[in-house]
Amino acid sequence: VGVHCAAAPSTNSVCPRTRVCLHCVSTPAHLRASRGLRPAVPAFPASVRERKALGGPPPEDEPDADGYESDDCTALGTLDFSLLYDQESNALHCTITKAKGLKPMDHNGLADPYVKLHLLPGASKANKLRTKTLRNTLNPMWNETLTYYGITDEDMIRKTLRISVCDEDKFRHNEFIGETRVPLKKLKPNHTKTFSICLEKQLPVDKTEDKSLEERGRILISLKYSSQKQGLLVGIVRCAHLAAMDANGYSDPYVKTPDVDKKSKHKTAVKKKTLNPEFNEEFCYEIKHGDLAKKSLEVTVWDYDIGRSNDFIGGVVLGINAKGERLKHWFDCLKNKDKRIERWHTLTSELPGAVLSD
Repeated sequence: VGVHCAAAPSTNSVCPRTRVCLHCVSTPAHLRASRGLRPAVPAFPASVRERKALGGPPPEDEPDADGYESDDCTALGTLDFSLLYDQESNALHCTITKAKGLKPMDHNGLADPYVKLHLLPGASKANKLRTKTLRNTLNPMWNETLTYYGITDEDMIRKTLRISVCDEDKFRHNEFIGETRVPLKKLKPNHTKTFSICLEKQLPVDKTEDKSLEERGRILISLKYSSQKQGLLVGIVRCAHLAAMDANGYSDPYVKTPDVDKKSKHKTAVKKKTLNPEFNEEFCYEIKHGDLAKKSLEVTVWDYDIGRSNDFIGGVVLGINAKGERLKHWFDCLKNKDKRIERWHTLTSELPGAVLSD
């Protein structure tokens, strides 16, 4: 509802978006001054107005003031959430608090909203998390925390979190309401950052923004060169956010690593009906320490199927043929004999071509 001045005619000509009296807006400035009326001022915090007047950017923790004047903000609603990157545990926690004034999507003038998270770039369902659905409301209160595991410092530099609010429909496709995007490089490790934003219309995903392979989940691997055993100990600790390969929305995953002579492969136990399996298994490769600098190790994750071929979920190559975190993990192991070093790695959709070989 707008606010009327005493001089306004007895009509209800009020703009709900600007919240000022239409009579005051149409009255010349010198007449408003003579009547003791104050000019209409946008409802921004003083600090934002001052910064805008000086031509500077708004403070980091304050919402973009221009967003409050957009039609999208009025039509689509607002969303409150917070983000925390726990650097020690490689976990990104997203707490979805509430939304307000969502766009009605159903015939009853309400909606059945839920929130969906997606890490960009990346097209896999393994990257997506979602809240529960709340029924018949335009002002949902979720207070729900969704967590991505296996997030590396490299991810924090190049990834963007896309947060979408959608309307669930039992009989048709779910409908998009609005979204926002947060580059993870804006977050400080181990510091919670709170957001209160206006939802925007759906933005196109740039197909050219990432030339890498499709992501199929994450794997936590430990490496240790044992002087006592004169060999490399490869630990398969756990996986997270694996791609679902079965009709029930899950997989029955196990992990394979090759043997040095390529005649056999080490294999973990199969974990039934899960996308976040814990293995805690370790394999030993007898190999001279000096030879490891020229080698690469292939680790692959599979979905076990009875009566037909097992499905390849994803793989990763560590070692001399790798790049980035995968290469660094390998050489950190070589430089630190008898020390177990754990790192998360991204699984990709293409089967790597190298086993533990040159």
